[in-house]
Formats: sequence, C-alpha cells, structure tokens
Amino acid sequence: MKRNLRYKSSEILENLISIGLLFVLALTIVTMGIAFFDRRNADEAYMGSFDTDSFNQGWTISGDDSGKKIELPWVVPSEYGDKITIVNTLPRLLNNGMSLMVRSNMEDVHVYVDGKLRSEYSTESMEYMSYYIPSAYLVTTLYSSDSGKEIRVVVKFKTNRIVNDMSISYGNNVWFKVIKNGLWVNISAIIVCALGAVLFVTSLFFGNSFRVGATKNLGLLMMNITLWVLSESTLRQFIFHRPSLSRYFSYFLVELIGALSCMYFDEVQHRVYHKRYLVLEGLVLGQIIINILLTMGGIFDLYQTMAISQVLNAVCAIVSIVNIFTDIRTKRVREYHITAVGMIFFIFSAIIEFAGYHFGMFSSFGARICTGLLLLMAATVIQTLYDEIKLYRNTEKNRISMTINTIQTIASAIDARDEYTGGHSERVGLYAERLAREMAADYDFSEEDILTIHYVGLVHDIGKIGVADNVLNKPGKLNDEEYSLMKKHTEIGYEIMNTLGEDMKVLLDGIRYHHERFDGKGYPDGLSDTDIPLVARILAIADSYDAMTSDRVYRNRLTDEEVREQFVNGAGTQFDPLLVDIFVGLLDDKEISAVTLNDVKDNGMSGKKNSGLLETKLQSDLLLGKENILNPSHVRMLCYVMKLMEKKGKQYQLLFVKPLGYEDQYRQVIKEITDAHDVNIQYTEGQYIVAFYDKEESQIEEYENAINKACPTAEIKRLS
Repeated sequence: MKRNLRYKSSEILENLISIGLLFVLALTIVTMGIAFFDRRNADEAYMGSFDTDSFNQGWTISGDDSGKKIELPWVVPSEYGDKITIVNTLPRLLNNGMSLMVRSNMEDVHVYVDGKLRSEYSTESMEYMSYYIPSAYLVTTLYSSDSGKEIRVVVKFKTNRIVNDMSISYGNNVWFKVIKNGLWVNISAIIVCALGAVLFVTSLFFGNSFRVGATKNLGLLMMNITLWVLSESTLRQFIFHRPSLSRYFSYFLVELIGALSCMYFDEVQHRVYHKRYLVLEGLVLGQIIINILLTMGGIFDLYQTMAISQVLNAVCAIVSIVNIFTDIRTKRVREYHITAVGMIFFIFSAIIEFAGYHFGMFSSFGARICTGLLLLMAATVIQTLYDEIKLYRNTEKNRISMTINTIQTIASAIDARDEYTGGHSERVGLYAERLAREMAADYDFSEEDILTIHYVGLVHDIGKIGVADNVLNKPGKLNDEEYSLMKKHTEIGYEIMNTLGEDMKVLLDGIRYHHERFDGKGYPDGLSDTDIPLVARILAIADSYDAMTSDRVYRNRLTDEEVREQFVNGAGTQFDPLLVDIFVGLLDDKEISAVTLNDVKDNGMSGKKNSGLLETKLQSDLLLGKENILNPSHVRMLCYVMKLMEKKGKQYQLLFVKPLGYEDQYRQVIKEITDAHDVNIQYTEGQYIVAFYDKEESQIEEYENAINKACPTAEIKRLS
C-alpha cells in the first residue's frame, strides 16, 4: 500500500514538473512575440536612425528652356530620344560620407557633381560587358563640400524609359530600405533552394528503393527557380561579388524553368505525355545552345533572345495545364490527385510572378513563385509518402494473395495424390474456419487469425506427399508397419513448410501437431492438454469430423447421432473438452453439416463444381467397387487440373462416353473435335471421360452430335 502511494506521489510530482516547464516555454514564446511586434519602445535603448531622404523633387531637363520641373520616378516620353540629362541642386546641409542612390533598369547612368563625373554604371565602364547590362543600384558618395552644388544625371535608355526615384542618407543607410524590402524574399529563396537540394540528394540516396523520380526533378526545379530569384534580387550586389555576371546565369536559369517543369510534370503524370514533354525539353535545350552561339558570334545579346525563352516557358505552362485538365477529365488525375493541387497552384503563381516581373506589378520579386514551390513540394512529398504506403499495402496484399494461392495449390496437389479422400483438405479447412469463427469472441481471434486457421486446414496433410502410393491409397486398413509410415506425414509436412520462409511459419504448429491427443497418447511428440497448440486442437476436431462423415472402403460414414456421440465420448481424451462443447453446439444448431460423398450440395460451405462432382463419383466408384477404375490417379489428376482452372473462372464440361463397339471411330472423332486444352482419358473398360475446356453449351451439343454420328450406338452422359 505504501509502495503504491509513493508511486502515485512520484507520478503527480512528475506531471507537475512537466506542466510547469511547458508553462514557462509558453510564457517565453508570448514574451518574444511582444518584443518582436510591440513598438512602444520610447524608453528603450536608442538604436539610431536608418531613415533616408528622398531626392525626387526639383529636377529639370537639361536643354529645356521652359524650366519645367519633373518629379521622380519619371517615365520619359519618346520625344526626348534615347538619352536624357536631368539637373538639380544638392541639399545645403550635406556631410562627409553621405550617399545618393538611384536604380538602373538596364540603362547606362552617369552622375556628375559640379561638372565632374562622380560615378557611373554603363556598358563602357565595365570590360567585356554586353550592351544590355543587368539592373543595379548606383551609389554615389557625397561630401560636405558638395552642399548646394549642381548635380547632373545622364541616362541612356535601352529597354525601359524610366528614371527611378533617388534617395540621400548617411553612409550605406541608403541600402536599409532595399535590404528590408528584399530580405524576407531572399531568405525564403535560400530556404527553398536548400530544401530543393535536400530533396535532390535524398532522391539520389533512396533512388534504388523508392519511386523518387518526381521528387528528384522537383529538387532541381526548386534550386533553379530560387537561384534565378536570387540572381534577379535587389540584393544581388550583396549576394555576388561580381553581380555583372548575373546577366549570364540569370538568363540561363530562366530559360531552364520550362524544361525542368516538364521533366517534373512528366514523372508525376507517370510519363503518359512523355513525347510532348520530351519535345518541349528538346526545344528549350536547342534554344539555349542557339542563344549561346548567337551571343558568342556577336549577333544577338542574351537579353534580345529572352523573348523566345518566355514564349517557350509559356508553351510549357499551357501544355502542362492541358495535360492536367485532360487527366481530370479522364479521371487519371486520381493517380496523383494530391500533387495535382500543388501543380496547378505552382503554374498560376509562376504566371503571376512572370507577369509582375515584366510589368513591374510588385515591389518584391520572387515571393509568389517561392510560395508556389513550397506548396508544390509539400504536395509532392505527401503524394510520394501516400504512394509508397499504398504500394506497400498492395505489395503486402499481393504477397498474401500469392501465399494463399500457394497454399490452395498445395492443398489441391495433396488431394490429387489421394484416390480415396479427395477434397479432404478443403473440407477440413472449412470446418476449422467455422469452429474458429465461433470461438473468436472468447479466444480473441481476429479475422486474420480465422483465415490463418483455414489455411492451416488446407495444408495440414502436406506431409502425405512423402508417403508411398501403396500406403496412401491402400483400399483397406493399414497394418502396423504401414501405419507407422503414415504417421510420419506430420513430421514430413513440418519440415517441408519450415523451409518455405517466414510466411509459412504460422502454419507449422497445425501441420505437426494435428494428430496429438488431449490425453497425451497422440503423435508425433505425445503432447497433452494445453501444451498442444490451440490451432492443432482445432484441426484435430475438424480432421476427425471429416473422417467420421466420409465413406471408407472398410466402413460407411457415421450417422449424425454417432458423430455427436464420438465427440462427446472423446472430450478430455482425444479432444479438448472446451472445444468439443463449442463444436457439438454447432452440430446441434445445424451450423455445421458434412460435405460428404453422398451430400455434394451448396450448404454454405462448398459450391457445386464439376471438379467436385467428378471427385465424388471417383470416390464413390472406388469405395463401393461398382466398376473397375483403370487409372484412378489419372482421374485424380484431371480433378486437380479442373480445380486450378475453376479458380480462374474457367470450367471443364465432362462427358462420359461408352462407344459400344465403335472404339476406333470414337478415337478418330475425338481427335477431330478436341484441342490441346481438352482431355480424353479411359475411365473403365469400355468407358471414357472427355473433358472440354472453356466451351459454350452449343459447342458441347455439337460434339455430342459428332460422337453420336460416328458411334451410332454410343451411350453419352453428362456429369450431374
């Protein structure tokens, strides 16, 4: 009692400590949120000012005598030509180290202070620079001596006819607003790029084990797009030591977007549209090669060929959208329904981003397409995991199905060797399953447990494969020597199944111990009571029930009353008494009835099939000795083949034919009307079995007529 109290006290203390720690963590997070968002910092330590002053008013156009004032940013009308000079007066309160900043949108920009060139950004100022220079910020250092002096800005237009706004601040404070506006987008791009690299490397690592073609290509696409975002970033001058080189990799990256998207979409859509995507990928590659050659030859600049790249990107987007909506219409999209949502979102976010890039719609570039990539990545990863789980389940289902088919085939093969007990294994499996289902609630059996017991019943006599035919098919009782050999079938079966792998291990107990007795007088190991595995105790009842309710050469089947009496008397000696109570209850309630030679009917446990009918006739004729069966093993093999085909939904139609003096004519007509799938065997002296495989009723009637025509006195009977 004291020990229990100490345990409860320790548990309460542990819970209190856990709650306290979680509360402190929550309080910390709330405090951090307040510190991040609350701007009431008047009494806090002053961090200084990063403010900048705009320098956008008071500008005039050099050479324009009208004195017209302009305000920046200014879209320059075409009448001013491709080059313009604007003039202003610097503020009177400048200090040393102040800076003036203006952004060039691919224009050449020269800044003059007091008539002297102070800074420039142009094709001529950089060695090996092409005519179309990358956009960049031009920062001009100012001094106190520049106060009130004239400033001239000369702009040469190449693409956009715009003079951007200007700002003045202390030192590099002019960059603060630019950094602040572009920081989150760049951080997002770096994170997405890193995630893309992780996807790509992970896909290479797991490529031999999982289907990761889509994730690998997505990783490439993510790295390509985010590197393009960084190359076009307003912070390009911070990221790259030589930002002028971005004119090369930026163009190549944007050209690759369409092709890499097609590679990704192709894998997602299971290469259904492979030819379409392959053509687009080839066009993109060809266009890149041509662009390089044109640039190297000095014919066109990379920027001038960008229009073709954008057209190809648009074509790739249109084809991808058409393919997705085609899959939606044909319902093929079910194969990648999660990814499809991300694909559509990504395509439209890319379209919006490209539109904003060309028409200056957004203050920050890259935010939308990075968001689209993140959603696409999430959808792809979820889809990949979903597909792998589904594949695993299907593989497991197929493996189980193959195991079941193997078991059923083995059971049929066992029965095919036994001329007198055909169908025994199948019936034992059915009886064992019914008993297990009745026991399920009390013994906590799952549906899988019940099915396993059924399968054990099907193969419990597999060891009879190792028993000689003269012992297995002896028409009378076995002598002591023969019986000792027959008893070995439990051990033989155990060893056979033990070599077939882990899937068969659950069957071993039933195979080895189904002839053990509750009083310890059974074989092979003399186990008793509950030392006998439960599955073996169930099979012992099912096996004995089929033996009692089947005819033998040396006796007829027992009556229902005699069967019940045998089980009641055997409870506690041969059988587990608790299981006998359950089984006898099923017999009394008519929940189990025998499937015997004289009772081949659909009673909920067995269907009426031609293989079963032939099996029944063979056993009946053998046991009753009405006719001399010439080759029982041949007939049993025919039963086995028929069972295999019936599992595939195919039937053999049987005719029993007595030619009655027309033996030669019969053999001739059989050659003419049968094919390689049909079987003709002699059953008794003067009687034949013809098994026609998968034929229509009209064909069977034609064959009967052909036999009657060739053998006028022949007797033909259908199996029924």
